[in-house]
Amino acid sequence: MARTSLGLDIGTYSVKMVEVDVEDNRRKLKNYSVVEIFGEGEEYDPEGASYSRLTTALKHCFKQMKISPKRVKNINCALSGPSVAVKQIRSIPLAPEELESSLSFEARKHLPLDDTEAITDFQIIDGGGEASFMDILLVATTKKSFDNYLKLLQEVSLKPRIIDAGCTALVNSYLLTKGKPAGEAGLVFLDIGARATTLTVFTDKNILFSRDIPIGGHKITEDIKAARKVEYAEAESQKKERGMGAMLAEDAAATGIRVARRMAVDGLVDEIRRSLRYYTKETGVREFEKILLCGGTAMMPNLNSHMAQALSMTVEVYNPFEMFTVPPGFDEAIGTKLAVACGLALRED
Repeated sequence: MARTSLGLDIGTYSVKMVEVDVEDNRRKLKNYSVVEIFGEGEEYDPEGASYSRLTTALKHCFKQMKISPKRVKNINCALSGPSVAVKQIRSIPLAPEELESSLSFEARKHLPLDDTEAITDFQIIDGGGEASFMDILLVATTKKSFDNYLKLLQEVSLKPRIIDAGCTALVNSYLLTKGKPAGEAGLVFLDIGARATTLTVFTDKNILFSRDIPIGGHKITEDIKAARKVEYAEAESQKKERGMGAMLAEDAAATGIRVARRMAVDGLVDEIRRSLRYYTKETGVREFEKILLCGGTAMMPNLNSHMAQALSMTVEVYNPFEMFTVPPGFDEAIGTKLAVACGLALRED
């Protein structure tokens, strides 16, 4: 009998939801919705959408999918952004009560100070027992952030089964459809949102690393706006249609000479390079299989080829639904936006 579940990903630019059927090894995308939080022609606010905007987008998402949130029993959601920390740490073996105290202390090092306690969850992924060490995957947020998120879900009468971290949901979307990466090379996920980009590295040895880079699609649009001397809506349109080519200033477009300026994309590439160097130093992993792009900016024309050349790596757009039965008209551009939601829907425990 098929198991049906929902995955809900609330971003800063849009709300994404999928409904997935799983039976044995067969997967079907029954339904999906992508609802933008800001209306057509409205400028994105990097400080975040108002509470009323978020609830309106949530309600619209369920309405599009013809689902009553009150009746949903099997839905998984995700917390993302700077209020969530996902760290893999090594510890000496500890008793459960000692481990909980130690992880709470560790979590506060990586979370913004908001005068509320840290909420933690963890999984021992290696060691323990008779071993001399424990490798632990720690996920943490603050009580204030968690309570605000629950309040938003309760506004639409939604009771989630699981609240996950966005980066682990993304990795699960790959593991549960394609399996572990082959060999020892790291697999790099780059989830390019509107406000920030989440970089996550994973290997077949379960060595996970994730960090948020404060550069996203909004800053790229601002670059195009400045270079082309156009309004925000026009810059956003050119980003989607012309991609990297839209970053040339008017005079450069006419002469074919690129204007020498630092762009958000250049800063993003620098941060990716710095993150991978740090990962190599900490783990000893020196080879990376490829970068998988997802999120709303992933389909920006020529972004993958630009990054591939700058980083000397294979860079591909990630669509987790390649092996799914999908509705008519569904394509890669939609699939890459729904990657986190897909991982959430596939999670069983």
